[in-house]
Amino acid sequence: MEEIGLFEALYSQRQITRYKPDPVPREAIDTIIDAATKAPNGGNTQPWEFIAITDRDLVTKIGQLYREAWLGAMGATPPPNESSVYRAARYLANHMPEVPAMILVCVDHTKGSAPFTPGEPLVRGRYASSIWLAVQNLFLAARALGLGTRLTTAYLRREDEIKELLGIPDHVETVTLIPLGYPQGSFGSTSRHPAKEVTSYNRYGHRA
Repeated sequence: MEEIGLFEALYSQRQITRYKPDPVPREAIDTIIDAATKAPNGGNTQPWEFIAITDRDLVTKIGQLYREAWLGAMGATPPPNESSVYRAARYLANHMPEVPAMILVCVDHTKGSAPFTPGEPLVRGRYASSIWLAVQNLFLAARALGLGTRLTTAYLRREDEIKELLGIPDHVETVTLIPLGYPQGSFGSTSRHPAKEVTSYNRYGHRA
């Protein structure tokens, strides 16, 4: 697998909504999840779990649940003034059952620093400071291998059904469902405010 450098990955990483049907090699999935596990995390508890979903029937079923959840929240028919961001998200929602692979990122609350009490509801987001760092590692590793990703959480409206489909126990919280595949089109620069506009030195608002 050919790889690119860190800064090239950083500056060309985009959220991908359109994927080629080409399968994602198992080696690539293993590599990017391995990169995710190298992330900093609170107390070195490493509370993450990753479920790579490559079975075609499972991808389709979970994709359908995602589509129903997204369209149920945002409406089946786009409004006339829908922004380009939401048009892209709508496209992905409609085509989520067709993506080549998915990675469901989870947190095992029995691995965390706070005691888990069976039968009590999970405190969602308790380990966010650890898990989101792992997700960013995963995204950058995927980009380095030419694979596209996107952050999605709309599936949470159907989380119970997805947990049942995948055999996820009660003490495991799902965090984000990431489609994975080779993008249609190319990677490229993103539109962001210049760093100098959001950077202060030594005192808030003191722009260098």
